[in-house]
Amino acid sequence: MKKNSNRLPIMSARDAVKTFIQDGQTIIIPVFFHVGVAYDLVNAIADQGTKDLSIISNDTGLPGLGTGRLIENGQVRHMEISYIGTNPEAMKMYVDGKLSIKLTPQGSVVEKLRAGASGIGFFGTKTGVGTEVEFDKETKIVNGEKYIIEEALRGDVVLVKAHRADRMGNLEFHKTSQNFNKESVGAADVVLVEADEILPSEEFLDPNHIHSNFGNIKKGALIQSSGRWKEDLRVQSAEALELSPAREILVKRAALLLNDGDIVNLGIGTPVAVANYIPEDVTVYLMSENGLIHMGPTPPAGQEDNEIINAGRGPASILPGGAFFDSAEAFKLIRSGKVDATVLGAFEVDEEGNLANYKIPGKRAPGIGGGMDLVTGAKKVIIATEHIAQGKSRIVKRCSLPLTGKGVVDWIVTDLALIEHVKGTGLVLRERAPGVDVKEIIEKTDADLVIKGTVPEMKFH
Repeated sequence: MKKNSNRLPIMSARDAVKTFIQDGQTIIIPVFFHVGVAYDLVNAIADQGTKDLSIISNDTGLPGLGTGRLIENGQVRHMEISYIGTNPEAMKMYVDGKLSIKLTPQGSVVEKLRAGASGIGFFGTKTGVGTEVEFDKETKIVNGEKYIIEEALRGDVVLVKAHRADRMGNLEFHKTSQNFNKESVGAADVVLVEADEILPSEEFLDPNHIHSNFGNIKKGALIQSSGRWKEDLRVQSAEALELSPAREILVKRAALLLNDGDIVNLGIGTPVAVANYIPEDVTVYLMSENGLIHMGPTPPAGQEDNEIINAGRGPASILPGGAFFDSAEAFKLIRSGKVDATVLGAFEVDEEGNLANYKIPGKRAPGIGGGMDLVTGAKKVIIATEHIAQGKSRIVKRCSLPLTGKGVVDWIVTDLALIEHVKGTGLVLRERAPGVDVKEIIEKTDADLVIKGTVPEMKFH
């Protein structure tokens, strides 16, 4: 039998885009906070001026980079994504009605792509039940629980970023850049692979190290990466994560709600800092939905690895015994209840344990991200937020903003108080911050608090 060792052609990014990319197509751009994006191919689309594109992705890229450049150029007609907060310009366009975006929970986006690549037309998920995500969608009751029916996603072309590739079309991904890339390979008719290394014709990847086999690519090409992504890919500096004294109080106390042996997810922003305050005698295994478990401390300045980030785009490390994987595997852990606790921020939390943290209509819309999946799947949901924001309490009687999850919150930690949501009872005030009395907490809380006896002061050890 003749060996077919040159199954896929090698093309320049410009020629590949000229050959396969046309106006009006649906383009899949795998990425997580701009890590793992095929920058050369996206830039070639921007240079070609292809317009009226529909983009399926995780986010809107950074301003002027990756998908952000296509948006800035006016080349994008519509997007189905989970997160906008990476790009303030895109967020403003969306809020102003100048950019069509369908916000979908992050775990559902990657699962919809996996379904599209697998010949599965639809699937059911509890993520989004009781929120705007459920509107206009079919639902089904299974074993007494409601599931939303989500339809598969496919595109005309997918732009894949691989670490290594052979001419057969076998692919190896790298660190947290696996994210959406692995499951997206087979979700489009044409697969364009931008790889850091393309093996010579008669060399092949080790079969044990292949993340996507050549059978997933029926039509497409390989593109040798210019390496420019190493300059364009930027992590968020550790300095940007410094906390105010008020936020330091709440993350310190939130850390004490974690138990030895827990698998824990930390949300974007302030919750990420909880990792710095976990007691020395407690071992928790930090996981991130971009494909990392047993995450280590923030590396020193100058030693960051741009392909190892946490869910907030901050530099991260991995501890011995940890693992990298793709986003589908990450959400498998989350949806199956294997994540013991998640710590998230909030715009509002109410007396019924409802959470709103992804959109303020007409003003701000950072996006859903993985929040809806986490509050649905994690065993314990901890909200870490300042008690007052812009003069208003974040602890309210009823959420007025679009919900992230219904009745999902277990604990609320603020700079003033520790509050437990007890189903059937309400919000129980458990502790008060140092120097804060109960009267002040009541005055600064819009919700009714249940107070049982003397409320002790917070302890941080």
